[in-house]
Amino acid sequence: MTFRRYSRASAAALALGLGPVVAFAQPVRVPLDQEATVGGVGVGCTGIGQTKNDPKWRAYPVKLEFADAQRALLANEVVTVSAGGGPPLLEVACEGPWVLLKLPPGKADRVEASLAQSSAQPRSASVTAPAHGQATFVLTFPDAH
Repeated sequence: MTFRRYSRASAAALALGLGPVVAFAQPVRVPLDQEATVGGVGVGCTGIGQTKNDPKWRAYPVKLEFADAQRALLANEVVTVSAGGGPPLLEVACEGPWVLLKLPPGKADRVEASLAQSSAQPRSASVTAPAHGQATFVLTFPDAH
């Protein structure tokens, strides 16, 4: 069960018709090689071993990969997705190097990612789900150790 907390700013935003501003107490942990629905969005966490080749992952139009400066894959990230410039839709934690998202096609969403066990600076990107197929977006953490 997911709980939403609304601040006074959220109540004001709702009154103005701007929609809720969601504050996440903690990211939703999506277990490795599992799927979940968070904030109404399908999310997958994978990218290690044979299970990364499971055909079910191709049903996700957006694949986020996380890498260091040498393009080695990184894991244990926290990802926040916001619709355009709006409030966060979801916040998830994944132990694998891929986070897959079932976002609606054609609109830009903002993704911000940080590494859970690292002092590396967070990275962000604008992602757009394709109408067909899967788009891969690589967030590179050059200062990851």
